[in-house]
Amino acid sequence: MSGDLTFNKYAAAILATALGFIGVREIAHAAYHPHQPDVPAYGADILAAAEAAAAAGSSQDAPLPFPQADWIAAMNFDAGKLVAAKCFACHSFEKGGATVTGPNLYGIVGAAAAQNATFKYSDAMRDAGIVWDFETLNAYLEKPSRYVKGTNMTFVGLKKPEQRAQMIEYMRTFADNPLPRPEPAPIPEEMDADAAIETVEMDDSQSMMPETEMPKTEMMPETEMHDATTNEAPAHE
Repeated sequence: MSGDLTFNKYAAAILATALGFIGVREIAHAAYHPHQPDVPAYGADILAAAEAAAAAGSSQDAPLPFPQADWIAAMNFDAGKLVAAKCFACHSFEKGGATVTGPNLYGIVGAAAAQNATFKYSDAMRDAGIVWDFETLNAYLEKPSRYVKGTNMTFVGLKKPEQRAQMIEYMRTFADNPLPRPEPAPIPEEMDADAAIETVEMDDSQSMMPETEMPKTEMMPETEMHDATTNEAPAHE
């Protein structure tokens, strides 16, 4: 009997200690745990300004409309011929050229895709419904497998915009009536305004540079960048 009483005493002591520990922890939590309000008590205007600035920054990062003057200036036949050299094993460019691994590309710029009757295109290319204008060719040449998912084209693409401009200029000239070079796309007014603001801010920051003290000197005296039936991108489809 006494053994049972001793066990009960120990059990009660342990339980009381545990409850006490839990109680102390909850009291401390209630006393020191901060409550986060749904609406900040102060600084709401600063937070709103920061969010607006972040949103404005993301809009400024938007790409400019295609094409811009620097892309057009990069269009060059001779440079394009060097870039196109990696395509010669799979494509011909001259009028009446043979179908090799890929289709003949004469007259491709400005023509609809998958129009060469002598070449078997992938289903993805036939169903793409695209026209090879300057912007489409530029996007396709960057990474063909991304632009037309399912294409048989194994060419990895041209990462540099100037190389794509050069390649397209080379292809543009192989046609009975080559398309004229594109004109620069106008920049939206909001992008113009953002650029103007950045310029003003840059000027202001430069004008606020600390001036160095110039040594005093005595005053000195004054002294006086094909055929529309052969359409595919530059690498085999």
